[in-house]
Amino acid sequence: MVRLRGPSSVCLAIQFLSTLDIVVAHYPIGGVHTGVNAQSGARPARRDILEFQNDTPSWSLYIQAMTAFQKVPETDPLSYFQIAGIHGRPYIPWDSVPHNRLAPNIGYCTHSDVLFPTWHRPYLALFEQVLAQHVQTIAATYNSDVYTQAANNFRIPYWDWAAIPALPPVVSDNTVQIETPTGTQTVANPLLLYKFQQFPLNPTWFPNGFNVGKADRDLSQDPVTLRCPDKAVQGTSQPSTVNQNLGAGGLMNMVYSVFTKSKQYYNMATQISPGPSFESPHGSVHVAIGGQYGHMSQLSYSAFDPIFWLHHANVDRLFAMWQAIYPNVYLQPALEQVGTFTISQGAIDTSSSPLTPFSTSDGNTAWTSDSARTTRTFGYSYSSVPDAIITNATELAANVTATVNALYNPKGVFTSSKVKRDQQREWSVTIQALSTALDGRYLVKVLERGNPIGSLHVLQPPAADGGSKPALTFHNEFSLQQVVRDVDHSDQEAMVAYLKENLSWEVQKVCSTLLILDSVNSALFRKDGTVIPNENVLGLIVTVQDEIVIHPADETQFPVYGTKTLHPEITSGKAGGLSSS
Repeated sequence: MVRLRGPSSVCLAIQFLSTLDIVVAHYPIGGVHTGVNAQSGARPARRDILEFQNDTPSWSLYIQAMTAFQKVPETDPLSYFQIAGIHGRPYIPWDSVPHNRLAPNIGYCTHSDVLFPTWHRPYLALFEQVLAQHVQTIAATYNSDVYTQAANNFRIPYWDWAAIPALPPVVSDNTVQIETPTGTQTVANPLLLYKFQQFPLNPTWFPNGFNVGKADRDLSQDPVTLRCPDKAVQGTSQPSTVNQNLGAGGLMNMVYSVFTKSKQYYNMATQISPGPSFESPHGSVHVAIGGQYGHMSQLSYSAFDPIFWLHHANVDRLFAMWQAIYPNVYLQPALEQVGTFTISQGAIDTSSSPLTPFSTSDGNTAWTSDSARTTRTFGYSYSSVPDAIITNATELAANVTATVNALYNPKGVFTSSKVKRDQQREWSVTIQALSTALDGRYLVKVLERGNPIGSLHVLQPPAADGGSKPALTFHNEFSLQQVVRDVDHSDQEAMVAYLKENLSWEVQKVCSTLLILDSVNSALFRKDGTVIPNENVLGLIVTVQDEIVIHPADETQFPVYGTKTLHPEITSGKAGGLSSS
């Protein structure tokens, strides 16, 4: 087999494909399949990092492997640097998968589109596969069956930010304790940050001129990844600020809403669809960690922060749980509104669209959403989706539903046995905002009597250097069930009158260092944010609706939501409100 490199080689291969037996071979990504039970097919699980860190052999191997991974020369395609760089910068081909000249010159990652969940699955599998190779190498130095077994069962951990919205303490420690072949050692913590091996950064790959945004310019001057740093350039990470942001983010409620309300794939997958999506809280976590100046807030830099992989493993886990609950619902064709390094803006994304730059185990075929549909294909599992034990799809859906109710509906708002009525009326607010309405990121805050009760944070997608950003419509929906307490929600007339009088909204630009989160939702805003008149915000629409909610019989079911009734009379006549006409 001949391995070809570069766009010209690929074109040459295509040109002579009919006459020459030439195949463009790429790095094969199959996941990790050690430790899989040959009889049952059960795969080792990706575990919550809070549990994983207590498994001394696995933890010790993981920390050493992450350290070794981050030390691989940045010129190596399988280095931490280059694999992280697939997501965004540097905007260069990885594994000889060339830039599509009709596509924007940005990273390969898919955001604000229907491919968001599935594209990240082989991406995580690549990371896991390369890291597992380091784990195996290190395990061999122990000459121990315990460490050999731990290596075979190794899968990357995840961080469940929805259940416990705070940084795992271990990701903020300067050092960690591990067991090595020579005994207990305290070593530098590779989960704290990534230190770029070449600094200053290559200005061709990480431009700092005025043809890029200010955030990109600032991050190009940081030698290490930072979380909520206290200043724009070479600041100090502030984990306490990150925890303040995460703790006030309403992440659990947002995740529960996706499971219970978004029963169509498109709604679940992307924030440009109406209603709740996993991409929305995912983005909130990014910005809560990065703050104004940190790497996680900028999609072109976010994957360099080691916490990115813990975060996205959890997003994949939530996606796998949703798939188990709705096994017969999958990706339908949708318009690509942003574009990537290889996908042109305006293309139609389908379940057979290549998830570039990732190739399957044969090294010749690109992964697609069809081929990446299950975690089984990649050799890992999650304990919250016990598909090797419960093989009946209906029973598995009920089991995972019960897990979701236990994890993300702990107060049992709609599933408590104490609820005497079998149904009730729920009111909610929907915000619709245009990504390009203002120059930079901004926040729409919804207020009750002047107090914030919900919000939408508009974080613009990346633009090609020197190019314009695509205009996208972002959506968020939140319930008033727990925030409006002074009115009987079953009394429509009373609720309409109350909300007409007491519901308002305002728009703030976000450009300060000091960021906090409102107590209900997950959008960042600053205390001294510049308020923009609502009439000056193109595309802003705030609506109120109600619906009848039927309570489930037990924890293996979700609430059933009825048809929404819009109430334009509540917001009509206010700038940004839905008109009664």
